[in-house]
Amino acid sequence: MDSCRAGSTVFTAVCSAFTRIIAFGLAAFLTASLPAAAQPGDLSDLAARVIDAVVNISTTRRANENPNPDAQGQRPAAPDTEEPPRAQRSLGSGFVIDASGIIVTNEHVIRNAEEIDVILSDGTSLRAELLGEDSYIDVAVLRVRPSTPLQVVKFADSNQIRVGQPVMAIGNPSGLGGTVTAGIVSAKNRDIRTSPFDNFIQTDAAINRGNSGGPLFDMAGDVIGINTLGLTPSGGSIGLNFAVPANTAQPIIAQLREFGETRRGWLGVSLQELSNEIAEALRIEPPRGVVISGVDPRGPAGPAGMRSGDVIVNLNGQEIRDPRQLQRIVAEAPVGKDVPVTVVRDGRSTELTVTLARREVPAAGTSVVSALGMKISGVTRAQQRELGLRDDVRGVVVVALDPGSPAAGQGIRPGTVITEVQNEAVDSPGAFIRRIETLKAEGRRSAVILVLAANGQTRLIALNLT
Repeated sequence: MDSCRAGSTVFTAVCSAFTRIIAFGLAAFLTASLPAAAQPGDLSDLAARVIDAVVNISTTRRANENPNPDAQGQRPAAPDTEEPPRAQRSLGSGFVIDASGIIVTNEHVIRNAEEIDVILSDGTSLRAELLGEDSYIDVAVLRVRPSTPLQVVKFADSNQIRVGQPVMAIGNPSGLGGTVTAGIVSAKNRDIRTSPFDNFIQTDAAINRGNSGGPLFDMAGDVIGINTLGLTPSGGSIGLNFAVPANTAQPIIAQLREFGETRRGWLGVSLQELSNEIAEALRIEPPRGVVISGVDPRGPAGPAGMRSGDVIVNLNGQEIRDPRQLQRIVAEAPVGKDVPVTVVRDGRSTELTVTLARREVPAAGTSVVSALGMKISGVTRAQQRELGLRDDVRGVVVVALDPGSPAAGQGIRPGTVITEVQNEAVDSPGAFIRRIETLKAEGRRSAVILVLAANGQTRLIALNLT
């Protein structure tokens, strides 16, 4: 609408000029307010600067191995044919963090691989050595031997990211290497129950099959996350995609490079949420922290002075919000490190110091296997303590699972213990796999499994085998 129609010629001219100034200022403001992702020049410059540090990962595995979710290979031959099963190939993404040839990708991209090849942006293919892998946060570290130094990218401080900020992903979807997609940070600290340490970055930047292991960049060209999975009913991106935060991945990457394995901290306590009723009874105002419901006599918490009923409100300088956050902080802290802890006891704050022990890993011979969208391991002593299981409990424990799997849809979560499959006890990952394969060979499309939940209750679940 023209607001300068009435009045003198001089007034009209002045008003029109003023209107143009306001319109120009508003346009400039709106342009400056647009996210960087909406400015093509910024994205093209950014992509050109970092794309050579992004690599394609190609793996070969036996046909009878469980392929990763990005598998592009052929199904094995039918059992009644004499044709030997063909090797399965799968594709993924990765990125260079050290010019000498250190590359980061997802653990599921190289899972069960017999051969791993890294394809650089110029098409050069290099055989890779696996330095270490961690299935809990889905990270693996590879080494290649290039003839010249590789282009690298560096990690950003992912704690500083903000919901709504623009991001860019580069990867190898469906074997189409060097593919750039863009979006925003949709949410932070997402727990989608794939492992005890979930705190994913959620983004609507497209992450399709084959993008796994590639970098999620901020607009400075630094890596804020490792693209890991997308929730989709169709196989294509629907804008629900997740990346491991850089700050979660970096200490794990450092340990894999140094030790070839992960060495996580362990506190030795059982935890529960602090309800309003418990907070009032313990005289904690306002309610904050998590309650210690039990102290393992073999863990470091007891000697440090922690007791059942204490409320942990701060550990290693970080305010504690919930049990899962505390588990992540402890797991990421170096083993053997003296860590300051603040607990509230009888309404008063008490400062303690605890020396973290090493979180127990499965003993030699206790493998982790993948089946039906779940990662299954034997029940270790540490898991018995953490889950509050009796010493005589036998079975296998779910350590991680695909959030889109039928098992997840039936309410199975990390920490669920499976004791029977179709009326037969299973006490090892091998026994679980053999039982599942036997049922499949019998033509069964589903099986009844007996699960033991973290609260000690048992229930029967019908699980799809196809």
